[in-house]
Amino acid sequence: MATKRTIKQTHLGTHIIAEFFGCEELNNLKLIRDSLKEAALICGATILHTKFHKFSPQGLTGYILLTESHISIHTWPEHDYAAVDVFTCGLMDTEKAVHFLAEQLKTKRLESRKIIRGEKMTVEPKKTN
Repeated sequence: MATKRTIKQTHLGTHIIAEFFGCEELNNLKLIRDSLKEAALICGATILHTKFHKFSPQGLTGYILLTESHISIHTWPEHDYAAVDVFTCGLMDTEKAVHFLAEQLKTKRLESRKIIRGEKMTVEPKKTN
């Protein structure tokens, strides 16, 4: 028997734009790729595709394409800095994903902005004939 959703959805998605300062391992492609994948699973998302690129002499960029949207990262190891973007639709725990990534990169300072997407519109989909 299916369970009924008990949490009412009040918006279409949550978008967190985060800045990680004082990070470690920002040139470690395996650690970052694995951490982004784990962050997606931790927030309850479904991974569709991954793509990462390592720059020479340092830095990397990458994203996880999700059924629910995306998680991306851009790193500047020379500044111990990473820019992280977590956008999910539905009732995902985006903050949990951001904090997990911050822990994995041993972030000393985290600044973020949360944008609620689709809050001012009707969340229930239109009925089609």
